[in-house]
Amino acid sequence: MEIILAGGHVPANFDSMGDLMVPHPIIVDFAVALLTVSVGFDLLASVVNERDLRIVAWWTLMIGTVAAALSVVSGYAAAPADASPMVTETIEFHRNLGIATLVCFATCSLWRVSNPNGFPERYRDAYWTLTFIGLGALITTSYWGGLLVFKFGVGLLPPS
Repeated sequence: MEIILAGGHVPANFDSMGDLMVPHPIIVDFAVALLTVSVGFDLLASVVNERDLRIVAWWTLMIGTVAAALSVVSGYAAAPADASPMVTETIEFHRNLGIATLVCFATCSLWRVSNPNGFPERYRDAYWTLTFIGLGALITTSYWGGLLVFKFGVGLLPPS
C-alpha cells in the first residue's frame, strides 16, 4: 500500500502504515497521567480520610503500573537503531529512568495488593518514600523523553 501524506509526497524513509503506528507516545501518556493521579488521590485521601479516594488511587495505580510496563516494552521497540551516539546515550538514560520508575510503582502496586485494607499502615513512611521516588523518576523520565522528541527529533519523520 502506498502512503501519500498531505502535500502529495511520500517521505524517503516512510515504508508503511507501521511507521505511523508507534504506540510508545500514546501508552506513555496513560502511565504518566494515571500514576500522577494515583499519588494525588492517595495524598488527598490521607488528608480527608475518605475511603472512596483510596479506591480511585488503588485502581489508577494498578492500571498506571500496567501502562508503565507497556511503556517500557514499547520504548524498546520504538528506539531507533541508527541514532547518533549522543541520541543513543540519551535514549539509554531515558530507558533506565523508565525502568526505575516501573520498579518503584510495581513495588507500590504489589505492596497495595498484598494489603487487605488497600493502603499499607505498617511502614507507611517507607511506602510514601518509595512513591515519591517513583513520582520523581516519572517526572524526570518524562522530561528526558520530551528532550528526545523536541531536541533530537526522535520519533518524528524527517523533512522530505
